Amino acid sequence: MKNLSLLSLLVGLLILSACMSNGNDGPAPVTNSIIEDIPANYNTITENREPVTDINDYPGQEGKYTFYDLDQGATVADSSSDMWDIAFSGTTLLANTAYGGGIQVIQTAYSEVENAPETGFEESNATWYIYTGEAPNLPKHAVLPNSNASIIIKTPTGNYAKMEILSYYEGNPDVTSAEFANFMTRPASGYFTFNYVLQASESTQLYHVDSYTFLDLDTGTIVEDTLSSQWDIGFNATNIIANTGHNGGIQPLNTAFNLVDEAPLEGYVNMDAAWYTYTMNNIPPHAVLPKENYTLTVKTPDELYAKFRVISYYKGNPDVNSQNFINFIRPADRHYTIEYGLQEDGSRFFE
Repeated sequence: MKNLSLLSLLVGLLILSACMSNGNDGPAPVTNSIIEDIPANYNTITENREPVTDINDYPGQEGKYTFYDLDQGATVADSSSDMWDIAFSGTTLLANTAYGGGIQVIQTAYSEVENAPETGFEESNATWYIYTGEAPNLPKHAVLPNSNASIIIKTPTGNYAKMEILSYYEGNPDVTSAEFANFMTRPASGYFTFNYVLQASESTQLYHVDSYTFLDLDTGTIVEDTLSSQWDIGFNATNIIANTGHNGGIQPLNTAFNLVDEAPLEGYVNMDAAWYTYTMNNIPPHAVLPKENYTLTVKTPDELYAKFRVISYYKGNPDVNSQNFINFIRPADRHYTIEYGLQEDGSRFFE
C-alpha cells in the first residue's frame, strides 16, 4: 500500500508539473504594449496652390514695408511682433531678424531647390531681380525676377521656406506685351506676386515626400531602413501597410481587440485603410475616429503574429468629445497611438 501511495504521489506531481509548464504545451503569455504619437510620415510642406498676388499694403508710399506671415498667408500690421516672416519695400526684402529670422537669395531655380541652407542668412536682400536698363529684346528699365534665383527664408519659429517672385508689377502683367513696353500704360511697380513653400516642422527639406513611417513591433521603435525585414507595419496618413516585401501581411478583423485570441492562418494582405470612421458633419465634425470593434492582425517577416488596434489618430490622444476638439481646437492629426500584443513564441495564439 505504501508503494502504491508513493507511486500515486509521483504521478500527481508529474501531472501538476505538466499543467504548469510554459514550454511547448501552450502559447506563451502576451503582454500588450502602447506606443504614443507615431508620426504617419506625412508631408509637413505648406504650398500655395495659387500665387499670392499684389502684396503691397502701402501703394505709393516709399520706404514703407509690407509685412507678410507665410504660415497664415496674410499681411501683418504689427511690425514689432514675431508674427511676420518677410517684408517688402521697393525691391528690398527684409527678414524678421529681431526674432531669429533671416533671408538669403541663392542662385538656384525655385523648382530645383530641395533643401534650405542652414547658414548664410541675413537681414535684407535685393538680389532677386534683374534690372533691364536699355538691354535689347527686353522691356526698357523694368524690374524682372531672376528665374535662376530663389529666396530662402528662415522664420522666427525656426522653420524654412523658399519663395519665387513672379512679378513686381500690379496685376502680374505680361512683360512682353506692348502695353508693358509703353511707360504710359505700364502698371504700377512695387506689387509682389509670388509662390512659396513653407516647411512646418523645422526641417530644411523643401520638397514633397509621400512616404511611410515604419515600426518594428518587437522593439517598439521606428525603423529607418525601409527596404529591410526589420519593420512590421508602416503608417502614412490613414493607410496602414505590412511588410509584404519580406512575406509579412496584415488582416482586419471585426472583433474587439481584447476578444482576439488567435491570429488567422491565411488571408493576409498588404494594406488596410478601413480601421477608422470619418465623422462628416456629426459630432465631433470632420474627425478621424478608430472603429471600436476593429482589430488588425499582423504576420511579421520573422513569422511571428501580432494584433493591434488604433487608439487615436491625433497627437497626445486628446479627448475627442471635448468642446475644444469639437470646435476644431485640435492637436495635429496623423499621429497614431496604438495598442498591440506580439506573440514571440511563433504561435498564432494570444491567450
